[in-house]
Amino acid sequence: MSDSLVPPKSDGGNAKYAVIGLLLIGGGGAGLWALTSKAPPPPPPPPAHVVQRDAGPPIATTPSVGATIELPPELPDSGPPPDVSNAPHIRYVTRYVNECSGTLTDPSGVQRTAQSNYGALRACYEHELRANPSLRGGLTAQLKILPTGHLETVRVATAMNNQALVECVKRALMRVTFPPSRNGCAIAEVRFNFTPRD
Repeated sequence: MSDSLVPPKSDGGNAKYAVIGLLLIGGGGAGLWALTSKAPPPPPPPPAHVVQRDAGPPIATTPSVGATIELPPELPDSGPPPDVSNAPHIRYVTRYVNECSGTLTDPSGVQRTAQSNYGALRACYEHELRANPSLRGGLTAQLKILPTGHLETVRVATAMNNQALVECVKRALMRVTFPPSRNGCAIAEVRFNFTPRD
């Protein structure tokens, strides 16, 4: 037989290269896979551990430091409410005190004096009548007469709505001297009626 037909004997040099090639291919593929694949999510954190603190010793209900507190002795109860069914009822009485306690020494003399001075009052009326031709009506004057016969005040009431007439009548009466009062001031009233002359 001839030597040329028998394959040469291999010493295994090619096989080792084949194994190295396979390892390189496998390692490269695994590396590529590792680079392209997503990383697994991180594991969840462990549950937080709550540390419970000690509340300390119980709170004392009585003070433990300082002087002892002493309460004052209790006062006796005032008793049941009073029985008001038999209680006296209080009545309030209002008395109006007259502003003048004196008396008139001559009441008719006061009227005569007022009538004798009617001309001054009529002049007040005539003056206002020129401005208001329909002015007419009664007038009452309350006089506070002093023991000297002079007037302290004059109050005038009238249905005629004319303040200028009222003020003029007051001024005219304040100038008149009346019969004096006795034992303090006295109140008198005089009345007048005003109508236009024909």
